[in-house]
Amino acid sequence: MVKIGIIGIGPTGGILAAYLAKAGHNVVLVDINKSHMNKIKKKGLTLTNLDTFNVKFPKENICYSIDELENKEVDTLFIAVKASHLEELLPQIKNIMKPGTTLISLQNGFDTEELIAEFVGEENSIRIVVNYAGNFIEDGVIRMSFFNPPNYLGVLTTKAEEKAKKLADIINSSGLETVFTKDIKKYEWTKCILNTISPVCVTTHTTMKQTMGLEETRKICKEILREGIEVARARGLDFEPNFLDKCMSYLDKAGHHRVSMEADVNAGNPSEIGFLNGKIVEYGKIEGIETPYNKIFVSLIKGCELPPVNRD
Repeated sequence: MVKIGIIGIGPTGGILAAYLAKAGHNVVLVDINKSHMNKIKKKGLTLTNLDTFNVKFPKENICYSIDELENKEVDTLFIAVKASHLEELLPQIKNIMKPGTTLISLQNGFDTEELIAEFVGEENSIRIVVNYAGNFIEDGVIRMSFFNPPNYLGVLTTKAEEKAKKLADIINSSGLETVFTKDIKKYEWTKCILNTISPVCVTTHTTMKQTMGLEETRKICKEILREGIEVARARGLDFEPNFLDKCMSYLDKAGHHRVSMEADVNAGNPSEIGFLNGKIVEYGKIEGIETPYNKIFVSLIKGCELPPVNRD
């Protein structure tokens, strides 16, 4: 049996950890949020809403830093921290991981699996695109907002296919429908394009349902998506002619979910704007495609990230 580690026990990493542990897998948790991890150590991790259950973890499987992973013999490691922190964490991870450890990007944003591959090689880098989301309720408690199965898991090289397929089977059998795909970039772009409406929710302080339900913000979201799809097609992604309409329909079903970017901005943490809308702008420049809507929201979120000013 594989020994799984998950770095980042927020909604995305926490939901996966709960399902894997519930299915009987040996899961090591890593997060710097001490109060959250202390609660999990004492009372377990609780999921609510779509599926409600509590799962306990061995005390020795609760880690407060990456360094604590060094003697845990983890061979499969999910990275569920914000993409904006990935570059600074990868050297730390490489220092403690044993040769052949598989790293899986469980993150929002473009090309995170390629950044991982620069440190550990393509044969040890896997990307998973999850179609669930959640919110942090309180220490030890995560609300699973929605799940539109399946999740998709893919690789950069055929050398990693066998272990990727086994990993997809493990997650799938744990209750989160997941399939292996040879076309992971298409699903990655799909998810990232959908996530580019996040800054609209952040700047208007609205849920996804509110954003999509108001005519004015709905039009803005549609233009943001349109730009992303144009850039994707220019880069060789084969999306069907009605893909924009499909994206809008998908987002209409999201409900009153608050995007994770809002939590980052509110907490004064760096957001993933550079890995989402920022990448659309960057790739748009390369392909000669104008992306004014994405460009505006990159600027607005960067403004939101500025530290508060003391007027005294």
